[in-house]
Amino acid sequence: MTGVQNYRVQSGDTITGIAQRHGISAEALMRANGMDAAQADGHIGAGRADPDRLQIGQQLKIPVATPGLERSHRVAAGETLSGIAQHWGVSMAELLAVNPQFNAGKLGRGRDTGAGQDPDQLKIGDLIHRPGVQAQRPGAATPAPSTAQAAAATPAAAGGGHGIDLRRFTDPALGSDAAAAIVIGSAEGTRRPNGSYTAAYGGHTDPGNAAHNRGSFSYQHAASSAQDADRRQLQTLQGRLPAYESAARQAGLNPNDPRLAAAYLDLYNQSPSAAQRFLNQLDTLGGQPITAQRMTDLRVASFVDNATGQRFELPGGGHAGSGFANIARNQLGRAPTEAEVQAVIRADQQRRTMAVESALDRQGLLQAAPAAVPAPANAGQTQGGTPRWLEVARGELGTTEIRGGRDNPRVVEYHQATSLKAKDDETSWCSSFVNWSMQQAGVAGTNSAAARSWLHWGQAVPRDSAHVRPGDVIVFPRGNNPAQGHVAIVQDVMPNGQVRVVGGNQRGERLADGSRPDAVTESVRSLSEAIGVRRAP
Repeated sequence: MTGVQNYRVQSGDTITGIAQRHGISAEALMRANGMDAAQADGHIGAGRADPDRLQIGQQLKIPVATPGLERSHRVAAGETLSGIAQHWGVSMAELLAVNPQFNAGKLGRGRDTGAGQDPDQLKIGDLIHRPGVQAQRPGAATPAPSTAQAAAATPAAAGGGHGIDLRRFTDPALGSDAAAAIVIGSAEGTRRPNGSYTAAYGGHTDPGNAAHNRGSFSYQHAASSAQDADRRQLQTLQGRLPAYESAARQAGLNPNDPRLAAAYLDLYNQSPSAAQRFLNQLDTLGGQPITAQRMTDLRVASFVDNATGQRFELPGGGHAGSGFANIARNQLGRAPTEAEVQAVIRADQQRRTMAVESALDRQGLLQAAPAAVPAPANAGQTQGGTPRWLEVARGELGTTEIRGGRDNPRVVEYHQATSLKAKDDETSWCSSFVNWSMQQAGVAGTNSAAARSWLHWGQAVPRDSAHVRPGDVIVFPRGNNPAQGHVAIVQDVMPNGQVRVVGGNQRGERLADGSRPDAVTESVRSLSEAIGVRRAP
């Protein structure tokens, strides 16, 4: 077994989607399969190197970023169960115990004895689980560790006010079970808000600098395992607590506030220099509630100087956020303008803030926030917490159409959640985006790219502030055509009869050339404009 896994293409798969599920970059996946990334334009070409030319049943090689740490393996030609056991350093008995599809009684005895698959007759593509890690397979809905919840949320007697216990929140002894690992891992894409793991936890490629990452924090230095990587980064974060606590108190803020602490620690994990600028600006928050939006704004201001409108210059030359410039260049296929780099920065900081918010909420840590710093009204809470599809949708803020002949593969991926399965980002995609968000949350949508298809989904809700709530799907007319419309997801309900919605195919930020390509954005609309509001069944 080498440093690859195998995957058979399924209906609706895209290179981007497959890469995301396995925690690798789309470029690494294309490279491993002899594809030309320059041909990834959303249109099927004639050559075999075209990444858009996927075929159902086609077998792809999935690079394993951390060989030996894989949690499962797809059988390749010529492999044997004993060889796989030897590679993992386990006994055949251990391997058979966690792979009940095999009949151990058939081992070495032929295929006609009893039920179950013969261990001597592996099939190419068979999924083999590794002993000792199957309970934490990426995608498994494992509950968040109770130690992380209970310990991190206790009143901080020595910390200067109620809130989270910062030392327990970042305790290296807890490793990947520490609340900070779950919260920051959610922003990194290595963990889910409930504490379970994604494929990126074992190892993946950083989109900004192409470095190899592992563990919850996307650690880029020497470590013996993902758990060891988490312990090392937690030690680093604990070392930053005195400076953070001092800066917070000098600004008249409670350092134990979960939103404030998590914003600083997550930003430090992303960029230590930006985190220092974050501390330097804490006094601008004096007397204001600590909300997710203010954390986003302050994080952006840690890369972009509000006084000049330009990214901060670094002492050694260059500008803050060089990794974002690389991401923008990859998205656009050309050198980005300063405005385009800053748009990527804001989208990323908004996405990370929302991911942190969701994880803090799911871990019960927002309940530890001091009474003097309340959460904003109607901040997306329902009886069961923030609806998962709303969390998913907010995590996509900033996804933007690509002008010209190229298409954003993420938008193309949204289309695959509908029967239309369009291959470009020019086709109206508001309904595709809502369907995709529902699909990621495990909720059946309409499977239609038509915005008005949502008028017949779920349950009808009266169109007023007293009844509409976050997570509801709202449909607006588009022009005078009775067949057209625009659909989005309600994020906030305001007492003045307006709602803030998250939607795709909405007007994005203005670029340097004056254009405003459509994107996943927030928009404020009047409920009186809506032609229907629906609630998930």
